[in-house]
Amino acid sequence: MKKTEKDMNAKKGPLRPDRRTFLTTAVLATPLLLSEASKHAFASPQSKRSPKAERATATDFSRSYCYYIPKSVPIWVRIQIECRCELIDRATGNSDEYFLSVRTQTGLRSEPPSDALDPGYDFWMIFSKKHIFIKRVHTSSYNNNPSRLGVDEFVTSGGHLQQCPARPLRSGAEVAAAFRAWQAVMARTEFASHDGSRTYAIEYPVKWSDGNPDNTFRVETGPVVLLDPNRVEVGKTLEFDDFQWAYLDYHSFDRARCFLERPTSIFSGATCPLGGLAAPRNPALPALTPEQVDQIEKRLYTGWEPPIPVDGLRKLLQTDHYSAVEYVPVVTRLYALDQPCKSA
Repeated sequence: MKKTEKDMNAKKGPLRPDRRTFLTTAVLATPLLLSEASKHAFASPQSKRSPKAERATATDFSRSYCYYIPKSVPIWVRIQIECRCELIDRATGNSDEYFLSVRTQTGLRSEPPSDALDPGYDFWMIFSKKHIFIKRVHTSSYNNNPSRLGVDEFVTSGGHLQQCPARPLRSGAEVAAAFRAWQAVMARTEFASHDGSRTYAIEYPVKWSDGNPDNTFRVETGPVVLLDPNRVEVGKTLEFDDFQWAYLDYHSFDRARCFLERPTSIFSGATCPLGGLAAPRNPALPALTPEQVDQIEKRLYTGWEPPIPVDGLRKLLQTDHYSAVEYVPVVTRLYALDQPCKSA
């Protein structure tokens, strides 16, 4: 039988409460501290680049982590970094840095486990110098339940970016060859404000990719978090809603298709196969049309007294889904990591 998080923690002694306890009662600590080797995994867009410098290092995200120590108990928490983000003011050279953690999930603390008493949820953390933002997703419904915690409420927190020798991939042929050679490929994608005063850059591992016989390529990867460089400014405190959750899809170095997460009705585009799991290739029922969705929702939300307010009922039948698409001009650089990586 699968052990709950509470069971596993109980064997480790009283100083190891479950992860949910930290995320709901602990708050975070001293300013984000990075080792010198961790800073600026790639040169900032406004700095001068030489071919030799470009070949120096890139980030090995498989060995890059955020960490924190709560004030409540003396444990050291390490979380793998999903992507690194940087908002840059080109006039001053000042920048703000953010780290997105990988996704994890809370355990059920009630005994026996009960979704009704203590529902688990998926969560991600965004680390910055002043705050740590936590996104929570309850799988049964859309649940806008984020938090922003001041880092001064933790004993310490920080991040470590592991550097590796790397070489830039400047053509589709080089990209495809690196994919076929099983090399880890890292990327930096830059978004510029309309007036060119600010750049938003993200660095991330390429997880899903195509290397084609005609030397074209495709990258599909994420999740990443985006900030709008036309609206946010370096040095300003951000709200959780300033971050846009996205996946990227691109075939070139100068344009990307961004799949953007939106709260979406579970009826939107809903369909189901006519067969079951034993016949996955059976034709599916056509997806619901907007008119059919409207019919269903009118029947659900009108003509009766629901047990919860109608606005709550609508949210209950929504989920976070990548339901919007934007095509954006970008500057993307891809790097193949040399193997084996050197220890920092």
